[in-house]
Amino acid sequence: MAGATTTIVALQGLSLPPDAAQLRDHVRVPARRTDHYLTHYDRTTLFYDCVRMGNGRDLLLTAPPAMNLEPLLMDGLRQGDGTAIRKRVTRGPKYLQMVLRGPVRDLALQDGTALRPVQLRDSLQHLFAGLNCAVCMNKNNPLDWIQGWAAHHVRLHRLEGVLIFDNGSTAYGADDLAAALARVPGLKQAVIAQAPFPYGTTDKVAKGETRPNFLQPALLNLARRDFLCRARAVLNCDIDELVMSRDGSSVFDRAASRPWGAARLPVFWAYPAPGAAGPVAQWHHDHRPAAPQRTPRKWCVAPGGLLSRTGWFVHHVGGEFFKLNRESRAHEVVHCRATSTGWHPFKSRADDTVTLRPDPELAAIMAPLAALMAEISDHG
Repeated sequence: MAGATTTIVALQGLSLPPDAAQLRDHVRVPARRTDHYLTHYDRTTLFYDCVRMGNGRDLLLTAPPAMNLEPLLMDGLRQGDGTAIRKRVTRGPKYLQMVLRGPVRDLALQDGTALRPVQLRDSLQHLFAGLNCAVCMNKNNPLDWIQGWAAHHVRLHRLEGVLIFDNGSTAYGADDLAAALARVPGLKQAVIAQAPFPYGTTDKVAKGETRPNFLQPALLNLARRDFLCRARAVLNCDIDELVMSRDGSSVFDRAASRPWGAARLPVFWAYPAPGAAGPVAQWHHDHRPAAPQRTPRKWCVAPGGLLSRTGWFVHHVGGEFFKLNRESRAHEVVHCRATSTGWHPFKSRADDTVTLRPDPELAAIMAPLAALMAEISDHG
């Protein structure tokens, strides 16, 4: 079984030491700084990545919101010899991107009297040119879940390329993840981008607060401007999400053919059979609640489309204009409730009070996926 060509790349970020004289300001008042917030809020990451753009001259720097650290970025980033660089800044709600105008030979950060070299990487956008691609973040999801996620979308939607931002997995190495993806039949390209930065907080926000989980929106927009900017179409869905095809069509074709270059995808929970113990793979999810349970929408876009230009976010592209897209019912997303390692204990992701019913439509999707996964496992 021929599988993907795989590439592993480390994002070239820069963090401040925890005892630095200046760190990122807090976004919550002291009374709201819980232990969870203080543990997970990212005060130290200055930027996540700096890549030489496709023209070979300019650099693209992707960062969390700089806030009080913006003068350090604006004034401190210089050529390696200390000379100034022209910059163009884009500020999103949860990220900052900066184009450093070239030709930039090498880069350094001047902080006080010190001139600190900045590591650069070369763009990999050529690997995904013209392909149907999916992007997601990953941390310690079992490798067979990741294979199943990719194999499902290859089978039903002609997925060709996968970009996975690995957020510091400890259960396996990047080589193991690359080898697993290489065994997915029909997949052409896979890139594992190592991104071991703080994810941000996941606790409840109070009225008027913005959740400071900067990493995922920033990396999605790094994908938009670099890795996936030449892709034909890009699907954003997590490892526990599988896109249906009720009419046999590809979600990538829908996105590429839409006037604004975007498909808006509804998402509903699916469950394994009652009594399932512990986290289980997607292909065990063949039950639905008697009353449908919706979760936040996902999307598929053409990177060159109009809505993509305004930024990619976890649950939308293009802000309010995204809502003008009619939902693609043919491409409903199955959100697999028990396919998760990030909710502990497992019961917090289960719900024993829900009345479940076998769903023939889900069974028709999951049975072929289970058979395909058995075949992949046999050849592994």
